[in-house]
Amino acid sequence: MSYLVKTISLELKKTKRRGIWLVLALFLLLITGYLGYNLNDERFLGFGWMMALYNAPLMNAILIPTGIAVFASRIIDMEHKGNTWKLLETMQRKSDICLGKILYGFAAILIFCLAELAILLCMGFVLNFKGMPDLWAYGLFFMQTLVISYNLYLLQMLVSLIFQNQAVALCTGLCGSMAGLFLMYVPQWPLLRNIIPWGHYGAAMFVGMDWNKEESIKGFYYMSQGNGVAFFIIGWLCFLLIGGWLAFRHMDTDGYHFSMKRHRQPEADGAPLSHKPIKIPCLPVELLKIKRTPIWLAFIVLPLISAVIGTGNYLNNLDILKSTWHSLWTQHALFFCYFFMPPLVGVYASYLWRLEHNGTNWNMVLVNTPVWRLVLGKVMVCSGITFLTLAWLCLLYIICGLYAGFTEPVPAELLEWLACGVLGGIAVCAAQCFLSLVIRSFAIPIGMALVGGFAGLAVTAKDHYYLLPYSLMSMGMRANNPDLKMDMTQFVSYSLFFIILFYLLMVWHIRHHDVRTQ
Repeated sequence: MSYLVKTISLELKKTKRRGIWLVLALFLLLITGYLGYNLNDERFLGFGWMMALYNAPLMNAILIPTGIAVFASRIIDMEHKGNTWKLLETMQRKSDICLGKILYGFAAILIFCLAELAILLCMGFVLNFKGMPDLWAYGLFFMQTLVISYNLYLLQMLVSLIFQNQAVALCTGLCGSMAGLFLMYVPQWPLLRNIIPWGHYGAAMFVGMDWNKEESIKGFYYMSQGNGVAFFIIGWLCFLLIGGWLAFRHMDTDGYHFSMKRHRQPEADGAPLSHKPIKIPCLPVELLKIKRTPIWLAFIVLPLISAVIGTGNYLNNLDILKSTWHSLWTQHALFFCYFFMPPLVGVYASYLWRLEHNGTNWNMVLVNTPVWRLVLGKVMVCSGITFLTLAWLCLLYIICGLYAGFTEPVPAELLEWLACGVLGGIAVCAAQCFLSLVIRSFAIPIGMALVGGFAGLAVTAKDHYYLLPYSLMSMGMRANNPDLKMDMTQFVSYSLFFIILFYLLMVWHIRHHDVRTQ
C-alpha cells in the first residue's frame, strides 16, 4: 500500500501548481450550472430525480472527453519536455512510471465522479424534487460514468504518450466529444455506439423520456439495457490497460516521435550527397508554424460531424422543423458555435504560440520581430483559419440542404451570417491568443475556451451576449434563431472592442514581462 501511495504522490508533485485540477473543477462547475438551470423549473420537480439521470449523460458526453483530453495531456506533456523520459528511467522502471500515471488518473476520475454524484443528490434536495432518489439508479450512473470516463482517460493518455505534439491528443478529444454527441442521436446504430468509446455515455443510458408533441415532457422511465455495452466497456478497459503498459514498455528513452511527413534520410558516410537545392516555402511565417499540423484534422472533422448531426436531427423532426433552410441552419450551427467552435479556435491559438513558449525561441523572436507585428500576425492567421472553418461549415450546410431535397434557393442571409460570425470569431481569436500567450500550457486555454462557450450561452440566454466574446460569434451567425434582428451597430462595436482590447493586452504583456521559456 505504501508503494502505491508513493507512486501517486510522485505524480501529484509533478502536477503541483500546473492548474490541472482547476480544469476538472471548471468542467464540473459547467455540468452543475447547466443541470441546475434546466432542473430548476416547477414543471419538472415531479420527476426531477429521473430527469437528472437523463440530462447528465448528455453533458458528460459533450464535456468530459475534452476535459479528460486536457487533463491527460497535462500529465504526459511534462515528460516530453527536456528529455525527461531519459531522466525518469534512471530512477524508475517503465512499469512504475506507467502505474503511476494509471493510478493518478484513476484517482482524479474517481474524485470527479464522486463530486458529480454528490452534486446531483444535493441539487435534488435543494430544489425540492418530489419523492426520494432511487439509490440503485444513481449508483449505476456513478459506476458507468467512472468506467467510461476512465477508459477515455487511458485512451487520451496513450495518444498523448505516442504523439509528442499534444495537438494530436487535444484534437482527438474534441472530435471525440462531437462523435459522442452524434452517437447519442443515433440509437438505431447500437453497434457503432458500443464500439466507439465516446459513444458509451449514450449507449449506457438507462433512463428514457416520455415526450408528447402537444404536452412537451410527460415523464421519464427506466429502460432495459442489453449486456452488449457492458462487454464493450470492459473490453475497452482491458485493451487500454494492456495497450498502455505495452506502449510504456516499448518506448525508448527519447519517447515516441512521429513526424507529420516522412523525409528522406541523408546518405551514409562517404556516399555522395544530393546537391538538389532546398526549397523554402513561400508562406507567411505564422502559416509555416501550422503547416502539416494535426489541427487540420479537427478543422475538417468537427464541422463534418456537426453537419451530419444537424441534418439527421432535421430529417427526424420534419413535422416540427418546417422552415427548410432556416430550420436546418439552427440544427447545424447551434451546438457547433457554442460548444465546439470556441475550443477549436483555442487549438488554433495555442498552436500558434506553442513554438514561442518552447526552448529559447522567445529570445530569438523578440530580437527579430517587433511586438506589434508578432501579435498582429498571430491574430490574423488565427482569424484566417477561423474564417475557413466557418466557410467550410456553410458549404456543408448547403450540401446537406441539397441532400435533404430543398427546392428553395439558399437564403441570401447566409453571407451576412458568415460575415458576422467571422467578425465575432476574430474577437474569440484575440481572446484565445491572449490566453495562450499568458498561459504557457497548450491544453489549459483550450479547456477555458470550452468553458467560455458555455458562459457565452448563459449570457446570451439573459440577452447580454455583448458581455463575452464567446457569445458574439454564435450571435452573429444567428445560431439559435436565423430570423433574429440584431442591432448591427452594437454587435460591430462590441466585437471591435474585444479585438482591440485583447490585442493591446498582448502587446502590453510582452513588453512588460520578462521572457520565460520552457
